[in-house]
Amino acid sequence: MQVKEIIKLACSFTENEELVSDIEWNRLSADEMIVVDCLMNCFNLICDEIATDYVPCVKTQTFNTSSFKIYLNQFDKNVYKIISVKDSKGRNIKYKIVDDYIMVLADKVDVTYSYHPDKLNINSSFTSMIPERVYAYGIAREYYFMQTLFSDAETWESRFKNSLKVPTKKEGNFIMPGRSWI
Repeated sequence: MQVKEIIKLACSFTENEELVSDIEWNRLSADEMIVVDCLMNCFNLICDEIATDYVPCVKTQTFNTSSFKIYLNQFDKNVYKIISVKDSKGRNIKYKIVDDYIMVLADKVDVTYSYHPDKLNINSSFTSMIPERVYAYGIAREYYFMQTLFSDAETWESRFKNSLKVPTKKEGNFIMPGRSWI
């Protein structure tokens, strides 16, 4: 997905249609750039909300610890939540989060964690299973909220939340109960 395309779609939702062609041709005035920066801030807020509340970004990382401490700045990504800590044999081990590090009682561990996504700019691209339109709904919600247009923000809030509700369906084989011959 291209961030630029999502921002252009959000422009149509936020009554900023005149920005679409200027974004496409990269000829924004100073006033237009302020609006685009606001929309980009809204986009990054929505990405973070989706990653922390709906579709987590998950990574597993291996650490060798001599002091039984894993400092949070050692992680590749900005940690949101620790999901599991396993020793070298794959067993779950106990851990404790203390200030800016995690205390573990093993010398080699695999830490699975969810993280905050990186901030993107208008020329970035990314992959997501969420459609572009849903991101644009969220941007419109945040934009109207920042403009203190709460009734408009509420409209886009319901569209955003409803579009994130995906019915869950268990995949698998359907098994018929055994029958006897008559």
